[in-house]
Amino acid sequence: MRVAILGGTAGLGRALAVRLAANGIHVVIGSRSEDRGREAARQVSELTGSAAVEGKRNEEAVEGAEFVVFAVPYPGMYEVARAVRHRLMEGCVVVSAVVPLESDLGGPVRYVEPSAGSAAEALQDFLKDRPVVSAFTFTPASLLEDLNAELDVIVCGEREPSQRLIDLLQGVKGVRPVYGGPLRNARITERLVQLLIDINREYRTKSATIRVVL
Repeated sequence: MRVAILGGTAGLGRALAVRLAANGIHVVIGSRSEDRGREAARQVSELTGSAAVEGKRNEEAVEGAEFVVFAVPYPGMYEVARAVRHRLMEGCVVVSAVVPLESDLGGPVRYVEPSAGSAAEALQDFLKDRPVVSAFTFTPASLLEDLNAELDVIVCGEREPSQRLIDLLQGVKGVRPVYGGPLRNARITERLVQLLIDINREYRTKSATIRVVL
């Protein structure tokens, strides 16, 4: 299984690369800079002991990947999508971990609603024929990179591509995937980030998250 993570050199993307690589999944870290991608891959490989970690430019990273994760800031989402859309493998699942925040534009930390309703829906509208699912939107990078931490990941999207991602994540230690319904529910999961940021500030932590009791 090959997973490309666009924006995988830092933050959530890098943390996801660590978690997946530590569980034996082939990870390709995508970046605008091939050098930064390779350096991030070297660091992840050293941390996890996995030799199946590569670093490439975004356009090359997606080639042959069954899953392509967008872990980029919202202002750069369309630019990255435009660069890679014609190289996405037929049948691949695109995973949006994008959360549109005004702080990415230099303003306060506040959710900015895209015209499509959510970043995931906007990405689906742009990519059209490649299924987009939403996941990892409120996942703290600190917990994701801590291989001893357990966390829930809510996956929203059409049933078949969502189930494919769920099947992948069920093999990742410490991660419990939960199906959260259609892609429009990303409007809810993306907005949870604002709440969690405020909780983090209040309690001086970086690891506030949401758990699902079933």
